[in-house]
Amino acid sequence: MKNIIIYVTFALLTVAGCNPYNTWPEGLAELEHVYYVSNVKTGNGNEEPIYHEIAANGTATFMNRIHYNPVPAGAPTFEWIESNEKNVTCPMRIRFISERVRTYDVITYFWVETRQGDLKAGTDYSVLSESGVTLSPNAQGAYSLTWPQAKKGEQSVKIKRLSSNPGELRLMMLDRSRINFTSVDMPNRNDLDVSLLNNKTSEYTVRGIYFDYRYPVILTFR
Repeated sequence: MKNIIIYVTFALLTVAGCNPYNTWPEGLAELEHVYYVSNVKTGNGNEEPIYHEIAANGTATFMNRIHYNPVPAGAPTFEWIESNEKNVTCPMRIRFISERVRTYDVITYFWVETRQGDLKAGTDYSVLSESGVTLSPNAQGAYSLTWPQAKKGEQSVKIKRLSSNPGELRLMMLDRSRINFTSVDMPNRNDLDVSLLNNKTSEYTVRGIYFDYRYPVILTFR
């Protein structure tokens, strides 16, 4: 009898171990094909931009924040990491957030806009894939990334300086023309389905994250 009890207990544990989510409820049907895309801010708080710079001599650096817990008195809070390519930024990492594998691929977008100065794509800078291939924007000025079978992951892009013109760019996952503002850099909470939309097709919806718009990736040409 003791052996039977042990066997039944083991069988139940084995079944439960193979199916740990059987008791979890299904999610909302309307969110089944909704995904998110964002900048990777490892080491940076949500309410902090990500800073890159390219100096006039072509040296490209990225400000990597160093967080201590607790913070020692007088300790540095960041370090500048140098790119191994002249006039090309360190990789700017982008995360696709998904917990599904689909039969379709997902396309997400990102935008690069001038924040200061008069920098123009193709003249003052170009956008590169992580392998160094030059990317071209669509008619609306958006650059695209493809995520095969909607699998979660990360990709990187880089920006190459082409001229000596100074200025500032910012890279973000949201389209400024869609955002319904209620105040400076604050979208209307009643219109988030439009303001936070990254891409929408008949098969899926991709949303951006507001913090990536207010605190984006910022690149300064010195």
